[in-house]
Amino acid sequence: MGETYKNILVAVDGSDQAEVAFQEAIKIAKRNGAALHVLYVIEEMSNYFGELTMSMGTVMEELRENEEEEMKKRAVKAHELGVENVHTYVMYGYPKSLIADFTEAEEPMDLIVIGRTGLNGFQRAIVGSTTSYVVNHTDANVLVVNTTKK
Repeated sequence: MGETYKNILVAVDGSDQAEVAFQEAIKIAKRNGAALHVLYVIEEMSNYFGELTMSMGTVMEELRENEEEEMKKRAVKAHELGVENVHTYVMYGYPKSLIADFTEAEEPMDLIVIGRTGLNGFQRAIVGSTTSYVVNHTDANVLVVNTTKK
């Protein structure tokens, strides 16, 4: 793997897999002198709750504020570990498509680092549905991090 990465996206969701992916992305970004883009997606609740979403506005905003604080901590941690260029994003939407088609940065992502599975309760047996979607729908290279011990 002789490629040098300039822009690395890591998707986090609070799961152990995502934390390991974040740590791996820091190592790769540091090794390559790359920009690290850390993304947390607050999944669209209308998918599950329809009209209830309207009354959940306050809860969703509190969740966003909490996640933005967590992202600030992640940025500090990445800086402390030697990554100079760190960008964080908290977005509303559908994780699969927002990760696979990430367009918030000025340049496209060279590498997406993602955990094998996440917090989704409807995970596939081998690879999480979000991870599988990203692998099959992005133009970037994808590193799937697995913490399962045999």
